[in-house]
Amino acid sequence: MAATNKTLEAFKESYNTLGLAAAVALSAATLNPLPLLVAAVAEAAYLLFVPDSKWYDRRLAEKYDQEVIQRRERLKAEVFPGLSHEIQTRFSRLETLRGQIGSQSFEGKRFYREVLRKLDYLMEKFLLFASKELQFRGYLRTVLEEVDAARSGPPPVVWRDGDAKPKRRKREQSLESSDQWVRDTVTAVQEAYDEEVEAIREMLAKEENLHNQAVLEKRKEILIRRRQYVGRIGEILSNLTHQLHLIEDTFGLINDEIRARSPEQVLVDIEDVVYQSDTLSETLNEVAPFEVMPIEDGAAKLYNVPEA
Repeated sequence: MAATNKTLEAFKESYNTLGLAAAVALSAATLNPLPLLVAAVAEAAYLLFVPDSKWYDRRLAEKYDQEVIQRRERLKAEVFPGLSHEIQTRFSRLETLRGQIGSQSFEGKRFYREVLRKLDYLMEKFLLFASKELQFRGYLRTVLEEVDAARSGPPPVVWRDGDAKPKRRKREQSLESSDQWVRDTVTAVQEAYDEEVEAIREMLAKEENLHNQAVLEKRKEILIRRRQYVGRIGEILSNLTHQLHLIEDTFGLINDEIRARSPEQVLVDIEDVVYQSDTLSETLNEVAPFEVMPIEDGAAKLYNVPEA
């Protein structure tokens, strides 16, 4: 934290502002400027020495860490009830590991504190990614039900995400099953859209009414955009699933190695995961509604649609 910022933070401390207010009130009540002058001198000395002291550095660090915990608890209260029991259990394990890592004591705690802050940051990311994963899975499930209903046939996917079958397997198999569900769902939806687009192309070849042609062309364009969007969501969903596991693996690794490696070395491993999490966050922020997504060149040429 910059010195100017620390000075400002020191000035805004409640005990400091209360002291200044008390001096002003006392001077006003007694019509005596002495209390105010004494307070001014004391304030100058306070702002000169306290902001740069090690004691105040520790105080600011502890205050910041407490704010991080409070922010995470607010986020947890917001998203936790909507998460699956499995995700809740996995996050609870992260909290346990964070507590075990935080219980360690090290000399030169500057890097160690940074390690803990990075872990706190990843815990927030876990909650946010888990919430997004739930949202995107729900979207794919809804779209799959939509195309299944339109086809009036049995769903092409062997099992639904969240069924008991993947839960009986080992973690690697469960992860593979989750990815397979995403791939199967995306494939089923895109094939259904391809069939609709082909049917529209056949109708366009026979349609002579210009108004009907315009409507059919617009339908074809929207279906192509939806096809792209479903594929994009599937890619991000797989990334989210792997990123959640990566965060868990990182916590386990840090808990294993924190006693044998220096905090500086551990911090390097964490920063790699933080970078990947930030990259995924940027990707999520860039996801646009399918209505405003440009049609890819390949799709435009394949379906004879004018480029946006």
